[in-house]
Parts: sequence; C-alpha cells; structure tokens
Amino acid sequence: MTAGTVLEEPAGAAVAGAAEPSSRRRVRPVRRPRPGAVPPPSTRPKKPSVGRAPVAPWRMLLSMVLTMLATVITLQLINLVGVSPLLHATAQERLYEELRLSLSEGSAPLGQTTFDGALVAPGTPLALLSIPDIGVREVVVEGTASAQTMLGAGHRRDTPLPGQTGTSVLMGRSGAYGGVFRSLHDLAPGSRFTLTTGQGEAAFEVMGLRRAGDQAPPAPLPTEGRLTLITADGPAFMPEDVLRVDAKLVSKPFEKAAPVLVPGSLPGAEQAMGQDTTNLFTLVLCLQLLILVSVAAVWSWTRWGRRETWLVFVPALTAAGLITGTNVNFLLPNLL
Repeated sequence: MTAGTVLEEPAGAAVAGAAEPSSRRRVRPVRRPRPGAVPPPSTRPKKPSVGRAPVAPWRMLLSMVLTMLATVITLQLINLVGVSPLLHATAQERLYEELRLSLSEGSAPLGQTTFDGALVAPGTPLALLSIPDIGVREVVVEGTASAQTMLGAGHRRDTPLPGQTGTSVLMGRSGAYGGVFRSLHDLAPGSRFTLTTGQGEAAFEVMGLRRAGDQAPPAPLPTEGRLTLITADGPAFMPEDVLRVDAKLVSKPFEKAAPVLVPGSLPGAEQAMGQDTTNLFTLVLCLQLLILVSVAAVWSWTRWGRRETWLVFVPALTAAGLITGTNVNFLLPNLL
C-alpha cells in the first residue's frame, strides 16, 4: 500500500461514529432466567375476589321456613280454588249413584235414624235438591260439619227431613267445593224448587231472604212444613255473615218420624260457620310429612341435581300439599 492511498470506511461505521457521543454509555447486560428458576413474585396489586360471603345458619333456616310457609299457602289456595271443585264433583257422582240405588231399593233414610234404630251416619245421601232458577242440582247428605259440606249440601241432623212437618235446615258452601249455594241471593220470593227423598218429591216456594238483623218469619203450624237454606254471605272465600232463604212447603207434607236429636244439641262444628277441630292430630302428621319432603327436596337440589329434583319431588310435594290442604280445610268455616 502506497503513501497516497486513502482507505474508505464503511458507511455504517461513519454514521455510528457520528451518532455516538463522546462519553460512552454503560450498557447493562440483559439477564435471562436460568432454566428451572422460579420467577419473582409480581408486585401488581391483586384484585379482590368476588365470591359470595358465607350465609349465617339462622338466615338459611329462616329462608327455608319462609319458603315452606309460602309453599303451604300457595298449595292451599290452589286446593280451595282449583282442586276442591273437582273433589266435590267426584263425590257428587258417587253420592248420586248411592242415592239412586237406595231410592230404588226403598232403603233411603226417612228420619234421623235408620230402619234398625241407629243414627244416620254423617255423609249418607238423603235427597236430591233441584233449584232451576239458579242451576242447582245437588245430592244432600246427612250432617253439616266441614267434612259433609265438602261433599255437598248438608242436612242439619236435629231438624226433620225436607218435606216433613216442621222446619228443616240445609247448609251449603258459597265458594269452595263447588260453591253449591253461591247464588242463593239471586232467589226471589215466589221461586220454586223441589227435593226428592225416600218419601217422594216435595215442592217448596221461596218466602224471602234474611241477613243479620232481619226478622225471622213466624213459626209454621204443626201441619205445615218449612225449609231454610243457609250459606255464607259476602264475597267468595271472604264471608261477612250468614244468608238464609226461607221457603214454605207447597206440596202435601210427609209423615215425620219421632226425633232423637233435640234442637240445639249439635256441637259447634255443625252450626252455621262452624269449624271442626277434631282433625288436628292428622293435620300435625301431614305438616310433618310436608316438612320432611320439603327438606329432602332442598337437599336434592344442592346435592343431586335440578332435573332429578323436579322429576322426583314435584309429584311428592304436590301430593303432600294436597293432603295437608284438605286437612286444613276442616278448620275453615263449613260455609266458606
């Protein structure tokens, strides 16, 4: 190489030299993590967890109690409004067949006792009531407690049979179990209806309607027959008082058997708006059954699965609720 020769530097080297400052910067080497080394913990603040707070035991117990109470009330309303008319219709079909058979055989009761001298059992079909003006065609049974008015119109046991001399009394419901007498207030003086018993057909004519405070008609003569129809007065399922319809017998009265039960000897459960408390023990057992089924359904919902719970426990809860509701109905007024 001669003295006059000039070496050319690469372009990148010249630029790098021009951009580099006079004092060299100290470059820290990049540390790479060694294989298998644990990374240092992050210094970023952690977000708070959004999980549910634990529920106190007393809150869970209160929730279960309120749920069961709401279930019982709901099933009871369904029972009164929707199921009871079906039960009444089924009972009326059975009672009609029994009454038709007893009338054809001549074995229908003719008084407070049967042919062998025993008292007629409550719930026995006695007569067929027909009131065309309000569309009533009902089998009348013996007894006026809640258990009997669930079946149909009930005959007060300490009064003569309809069509005989004296004043006979029939009671019927205004709302639940068919609401047999819900339209009694539509009857007007002069309306006629009939009752067919083992002694034949008796015809009656309405004399008037009575509410609380109204004066009762004069007592019938010893050779006359009367009939009083009684039901709850006021809106359905919310009775305010008692409504009475007085009717006189316009056909020939039938012979009356000697009474066994004197007027006023019946218990309070068979009086107007009476409540039957003789079924409390059965009601307690039904409530216990309903509680056990409800607890089992809650356990199944959390441990077994929703689909399985619906398939198994909905029919069980429905059956237990209906049985319990029917026993609760014994405590309600017999004219409701």
